[in-house]
Amino acid sequence: MKKLAKLLILISLPLLVKSAGGDIIKIRDLYYKASANKKDAETFSEEMKTVSGIAKSLISGYTGMSLMIKANFAFNPYYKLNYFIKGKDLLDNAIKVDPTNVELRFLRFCVQTNAPAFLGYSGKITEDKKIIVLGYHQLEDKDLKTRISEYMEQSKSCSKEEKVVFLMKK
Repeated sequence: MKKLAKLLILISLPLLVKSAGGDIIKIRDLYYKASANKKDAETFSEEMKTVSGIAKSLISGYTGMSLMIKANFAFNPYYKLNYFIKGKDLLDNAIKVDPTNVELRFLRFCVQTNAPAFLGYSGKITEDKKIIVLGYHQLEDKDLKTRISEYMEQSKSCSKEEKVVFLMKK
């Protein structure tokens, strides 16, 4: 019986690993589409309520992102600010739990380099960029690496020297 259980675990482990990888790619795809329109933003937000199979810190970070994107489509200024603050807090707390996670730092970098100045959410751009630049070469996730590279290469918040890092290490 123990041999059968071990065999089942060995057979199903690659499926679980592949599923988790597929889940994070699906979440990233939804995140990228969410800023385009309210329907995609709602889809992303709803998906984040049921997602599993990825690290809790990433779930928290992407849930925060879904709320901040939702703020873009809220009509009422109170709800706009409320969604943004809740999302920001979720993302910041996820980074406190997992401070070396390049993906979480990348998410915050994206928000902070695009958030309106009056929100006062730009204090960690340099810190996040440093962790992204240093951690980029260690990433094994090709999908994440491509997304970071494409964004950072066009970012106005990166110097020419920093952009070269993303060109060289693809």
